[in-house]
Amino acid sequence: MDIKREGENEQANPAGGEMTPRSDSGTPQTSLKGTDDTAGTRKYSGLSTLEEDDFINTNVILQSRVEEEARGYFHWDIDNWTQLPDRVISKTFSVGGYDWDILLFPRGNQAAEKVSLYLEAKPREVVDGWHVCATFGLAMSNTEDPSTFKHSLTHHRFTAEEADWGFTQFAELRDVMAAPDSESRPLLERGQVRISAFLRVVKDPLGVLWHNFHNYSSRKHTGYVGLRNQGATCYMNSLLQSLYFTTEFRNAVYQIPTENDDPKKSVALALQRVFYNLQGSDDPVDTTELTKSFGWDSLESFMQHDVQEFNRVLQDNLETKMKGTVVDGAVARLFEGKMKSYIRCVDVEYESSRVENYYDISLNVKGCATLRDSFANYCEVETLDGENKYQAEGFGLQAARKGVIFESFPPVLQLQLKRFEYDFQRDAMVKINDRHEFPPTIDLGDFLSEDADRSQPWTYVLHGVLVHSGDLHSGHYFGLLRPTIEDVWYRFDDDRVVPVTPGEVFEEYYGGDLAVPGARGRPAVKRFTNAYMLVYIREALRDDVLGGEAPVPAHLLRRVQEDRAEEERRQREREELATTVPVKVVSDAQFSRHQAFDLSYFDQRQPADNALFVERMPRDMPLRAFIAHYAARTGQAPDSFRLWIMVGRVNKTVRCEAPLVGATMDLTLAQVLENRMPRWTELRLYCEPRTATSPADFLENKPSSRLSMVHAKFFDTALYQMRGVGSLYVQADQHVRDIIPELRALAGLSPQTPITLYEEVKPALVEEMNTALTFQSAEIQSGDIICFQITDADALRVPAFFDEVQHRISVRFVPRTPRADEEYGSTGSTPEPAPLVLTASSKTPYDQVAQWLAERVDMHDPLKLRFYTVSPTGQPRQAVRRTPTAALADMLPNAMFIQPALNSEGLQEFTVMYERLEVDIVQIESMRSIRVTYVGRTMRDETVLDVLVPKAGSVKALMEATYAKVDQLLRAQRGADVQPLSLRYYEVGCHRITNILTGDELMSSICTTGLTEIVAELCTSDMLPTSAIDTDSSRHVEVFHFYRGLTHAHSLPFMFAILPNEVWSDTWERLQRKLGMSEMELKNLGVVCGPQGVLHLRQCRVIQGSVSDRTESPVVDQTRASNTPPMDADTEANASVMSDNSMNGVESDTLCLWDLLQQMKNDVTDVIPEVGIADILALHHVDRSSRHRNLHHERAIRILN
Repeated sequence: MDIKREGENEQANPAGGEMTPRSDSGTPQTSLKGTDDTAGTRKYSGLSTLEEDDFINTNVILQSRVEEEARGYFHWDIDNWTQLPDRVISKTFSVGGYDWDILLFPRGNQAAEKVSLYLEAKPREVVDGWHVCATFGLAMSNTEDPSTFKHSLTHHRFTAEEADWGFTQFAELRDVMAAPDSESRPLLERGQVRISAFLRVVKDPLGVLWHNFHNYSSRKHTGYVGLRNQGATCYMNSLLQSLYFTTEFRNAVYQIPTENDDPKKSVALALQRVFYNLQGSDDPVDTTELTKSFGWDSLESFMQHDVQEFNRVLQDNLETKMKGTVVDGAVARLFEGKMKSYIRCVDVEYESSRVENYYDISLNVKGCATLRDSFANYCEVETLDGENKYQAEGFGLQAARKGVIFESFPPVLQLQLKRFEYDFQRDAMVKINDRHEFPPTIDLGDFLSEDADRSQPWTYVLHGVLVHSGDLHSGHYFGLLRPTIEDVWYRFDDDRVVPVTPGEVFEEYYGGDLAVPGARGRPAVKRFTNAYMLVYIREALRDDVLGGEAPVPAHLLRRVQEDRAEEERRQREREELATTVPVKVVSDAQFSRHQAFDLSYFDQRQPADNALFVERMPRDMPLRAFIAHYAARTGQAPDSFRLWIMVGRVNKTVRCEAPLVGATMDLTLAQVLENRMPRWTELRLYCEPRTATSPADFLENKPSSRLSMVHAKFFDTALYQMRGVGSLYVQADQHVRDIIPELRALAGLSPQTPITLYEEVKPALVEEMNTALTFQSAEIQSGDIICFQITDADALRVPAFFDEVQHRISVRFVPRTPRADEEYGSTGSTPEPAPLVLTASSKTPYDQVAQWLAERVDMHDPLKLRFYTVSPTGQPRQAVRRTPTAALADMLPNAMFIQPALNSEGLQEFTVMYERLEVDIVQIESMRSIRVTYVGRTMRDETVLDVLVPKAGSVKALMEATYAKVDQLLRAQRGADVQPLSLRYYEVGCHRITNILTGDELMSSICTTGLTEIVAELCTSDMLPTSAIDTDSSRHVEVFHFYRGLTHAHSLPFMFAILPNEVWSDTWERLQRKLGMSEMELKNLGVVCGPQGVLHLRQCRVIQGSVSDRTESPVVDQTRASNTPPMDADTEANASVMSDNSMNGVESDTLCLWDLLQQMKNDVTDVIPEVGIADILALHHVDRSSRHRNLHHERAIRILN
């Protein structure tokens, strides 16, 4: 019997406990007969003076939204408790068409000194998916005094796997047998007790009530599948499911041409594959390929982003991919609407307006009880009168009305509910959990302008609800979606899809307080799970949006089939790995050609031309059968050799241990491996050939314990070659010098040739042997290796050879092509030589490597070669410094960051880049390399220059060297027709201008911290020369980029000239040309201005767009995630000030930036210019290109590909 878990809602009444009657649910009861009952309606005074039905109403309480199907009770009288076995089953009774019984464990179910009680459901017919849900109580009472009782309550989903449920620790055995006090009676008296079951069978219309979801298949139960969560991608999963069930969007994605795309880099192709798998897979779909196509690393998948911002970034990427295809504009047709910001005068016929596109709408939750209230709040009209009158062109100051009206709504309307706001009292962002009701259908015609097309009704039907559960800092997203036009809803919660009722959708996720039954006098419980995003579809277009299936692209089907075939192949390989074992055999043929330590390598280092015998063999294959197989594969007779097991010693060597003969022949390969090296995944063997001197019992018995087999290697100093010459047996009491003649014979040396012997102890230790010792004294055992060479004082010795072999590597030297902007690089057109390969020790000195390379690239001075380490991506990294101790190893990348490949000889292969220099590296070391960013006519025209200048001197030398490089760069691009340049130089730190350079500064004073860089900006016709900064005809402002706060700057700042009497529309046109941004980026741009040195937005003026998420201002950027926690406290705290400081974009024909900045300079006196620039222009937008971003959860989402 399995251990049973106790119910979640266990309750116990004390003896004589009073029970308060509750109203009946109105569900018909099922009358039962117990062991002594004559009718199910008789009074049962055992647990109170109530009837059984009243007891059920009072105590067996149903959860909210759970309906009763049937009810009943059963009494079981026991007269012989002490004679009961360990497990007792009551008679079977029926409730609701199901059979039940009670399980009793009088001495506990795996719980000593306890009484265990369970209710068991007994299926009349076992069918797949059989289950019944019930809320029940089990009670125990004194048969003669029913006021003495104990009961517990719970609920459960009874299945064939979990057919019984109840209470393992229903009661302590001593409490059952003893009275609580002298005036009471025990539950168990004279061996008699009554056990009762009170049962309410409940309806399960969706089939998932109280489901534990073990072995649950979403496809089988709902027809749909979910998406796997990579760590914190639930927000993405809920949005992707919503987009997938927007059939027209899915069809458009399928039609994006991706035949030649790389799925690791193509967002469109990866999304197509996700959608296809959602259609046909039976298992949850993985999104790793999709996030990798975004350019995200694994850390990014564990960082939760905002749904709205992710949606916009994804759609921007898809729109770009759709350009020029058959689905060009499909995203805009589905999700884009139009809204008009207006100011309309009251007393004169004048209106200033601007129409903007939007893809989603952010609506207030706080202060709005319903979705219609939120729309009304969004379109609320503000009156401009009194001191706040509007300056109407040609009419002067006029009373006016300012607001927003919608020109159109898109077919798919995405509404962001602003659940996150700044709390001024707490000085922090908080989540708004207020109740906010949204209807199944809503008519939005009241919020359209009079000129809107009303040929079809603007009625929208709810299609999806994206829910956020949690608080500001942590939470979980899931989606409630209606995949078709039918009113059938499902909850898409990552990899699980379950059906839900419409009542749950329209009540459970409104937010607000949660009503708790029986919680009178206690404070209400706030719901932290509520709707965050709503998706409505226009009813008149619903058939088009949700209907019709586009065919899956043929190339996508082909790729998916190839992937499945590859997965099946890998599965077969995994199954083969589980039933086979790799067997590797080294023979004297491989040993004779092995140049390194031990008998052979057993990994990738073993050269391909000296390969071992390697095959995967069945784990249960007998050793005798393998020997026959090996003999047949190598063309030998099975009795012409024997195999030795090879083991790993503690000194990190692999040596022979013992021959596999006798009874060992009957073991399987797996047993042989597990007996000697259980941690190894492969079986390593040595093949010893049978010779004329081999004993007669060569195949039957092991050598005696006094006899050891040793291997011999001969180092030929003339050929600089080590070779194995065979093996020999030695006696323990035999002297080492006794085998010298035999060693000479194995190497083919004359009998008088003097030789020196060494022992291979371990890879870093090769010791000369004392030939006067015995083998036992020298600690020689079977499997040891003895090396020898002709004695020669001037020749290389064996230890030095092994040291060189241990550090031997193969290095490919490839030329590094210098950029045109780099100093002292070779600028000739002579083609660079092919890669050169050096096989040498990593201890080879730097100068020796340089001399070797110089001879092969026809360089007379090796000091004019500079070496670079190479990154894993093949890009040059830092230059290698030449020092007295520098060696070839210093040119290699850190072993922690790279796993080198092996060449055909088994050597580690590295790549080193070299560069030809015009001057030698000794002179270069007295110079300083400064990275200068050259900015051309637009800010998108960036070029990074590396400029070498003397460490001592002024910045003027840097300016002259940069000017020469820029001139050379432009001549290479445009030819000889290059006008004289005018460059402005300044130092940038943290994406702000920190210093305007004049040339008089010392080189030691710039770029000292490594956090600043030098910018050389080209002065064009729309930017005046530097000499005009302080003139009356123009002045310059600093323009920088930020996101959500002035302190969150990004991208490269620049200088920009402003002119007196120039209206903002003309200034904006010049600024657009300077920025070089796309139309989409400019549409989402917010512009503020202020005096230099300001730190807070409240000190600035909004000229264009928006930098806050307040809906009080009608000119709101609808494309940013304004309802999310990411906005910093400074931005939110000053939102009201920003509203007062906002300028309407419709005033661009009258606004003069020069005059506005002059006025602000007079008004603001608490800031100090820092860099000699009087004013700033700040551009508010998401940084989607910089890879150097803060790893904070509030950072902007980027899709790089």
